[in-house]
Amino acid sequence: MRSFLIRLSSRKFLTALLVQAASVAAVFWPQEAQGLEAAAVRIAGLLTLLLAALGYGHIEAAVDQSAPPPDQQP
Repeated sequence: MRSFLIRLSSRKFLTALLVQAASVAAVFWPQEAQGLEAAAVRIAGLLTLLLAALGYGHIEAAVDQSAPPPDQQP
């Protein structure tokens, strides 16, 4: 398993973090949207939050699975 600091500096993590931040902004501050349009923006933001988190978890699990066991690493 890779160290925590290496994971925090990875491009995958930073991209997922930026997507999460943009989604939170869309959920709480939809720009000049009213009624049904505001609801659609909020739903899209929530779905993006969920999919970004699940996608990052899936990618990290695949990377961990493909890495050699710790006793075989150089």
